[in-house]
Amino acid sequence: MLFISKHRTYKIVFFCLIGFAFVSCKSYYTTLTIENARPAKEDLPSEIQSLTLMNRCMSNQYENYQEDSLQLYFYRQGFQLSKIVLDSTAADTTIRALAELLFESGRYDVVVPVERNIKRDISYELLPDTLSNMEVSRICQQYSTDALMVLERFSTKVMTDFSAEKYMDPTTGVYYSYYASQDLKYNAFFRIYRPGTKNPVKEFELVDTIYWESADYTQQRLFAKLPTIKQALINAGIKIALDIDSRISPTWISEKRGYFLFDLKNDLGRQLMNENRTAEAKAFWLEKAQSTNNKTRARAEYNLALASELDGNIDQAIEWGLKSFYSHYQHQTEVYLKKLKALKESKLTK
Repeated sequence: MLFISKHRTYKIVFFCLIGFAFVSCKSYYTTLTIENARPAKEDLPSEIQSLTLMNRCMSNQYENYQEDSLQLYFYRQGFQLSKIVLDSTAADTTIRALAELLFESGRYDVVVPVERNIKRDISYELLPDTLSNMEVSRICQQYSTDALMVLERFSTKVMTDFSAEKYMDPTTGVYYSYYASQDLKYNAFFRIYRPGTKNPVKEFELVDTIYWESADYTQQRLFAKLPTIKQALINAGIKIALDIDSRISPTWISEKRGYFLFDLKNDLGRQLMNENRTAEAKAFWLEKAQSTNNKTRARAEYNLALASELDGNIDQAIEWGLKSFYSHYQHQTEVYLKKLKALKESKLTK
């Protein structure tokens, strides 16, 4: 089976160091950029930290279509066709793409079993009954996850159109202008189950259409601009995964943060931060926070607030920020405390 573990709550992207040759307050302050998580629009309960992803949409009506033969079928119909195409690769792509997206969000641990297809005996357009709690508990226990996410229904309808117009040019003679389009309408339904609960935690239905069109003077160039039918089906699977991820995963926002240096040339804290050794940087700043010099102590406490934020502990970051504020006033501390409080409020309102 495929196992994906979650990231830390915060990511350090890159460091932008600022230094000045002259001695001033700003000389001892440097900045970095972090990616800060904003809660999802429809975040799952905090007790759900891990998910098993499975597929219950595929019946014997599904087929793993060969790309060339599927394309040829549409060409033989004059590329003027409206047809339900149930492709197993597209359906499975939804599961695999969603697993990767949920992992990258840093919010969830994800397990995608090798045997991830749950047996289905009803037609593709029907929504099956909910899984029994016994079955949900068995699966979650088997893969050691908090919840089970199931693709219950998945279908795609391909609608293609092709036309040609004849023109007469006095110099070159007869020529043609070709136009083609393909619309792909998808319908997907997900349920998220949790052991011990009677009803699903969440249900999501996604219905939308993605569209491509092209025009050219030769048919070869015309169709080269369009994805093949097989590629379009796979794109639909990816689009569904993106839609779900955007609803239940946090959003990462790039934000500037700063910290104080204690040595302009060879600051140990900066060296450790540049190497992403934040725990060691925190230990260094804890020593500095014992200083009897108010300014030195305040700067170390400010840095410890940053370290706490990077650890995902906003309350502790605010505590260190307040200590810094009262040890020695610095404008950076006042600004940072406002950011931390706003960040905490945004999390509480979700």
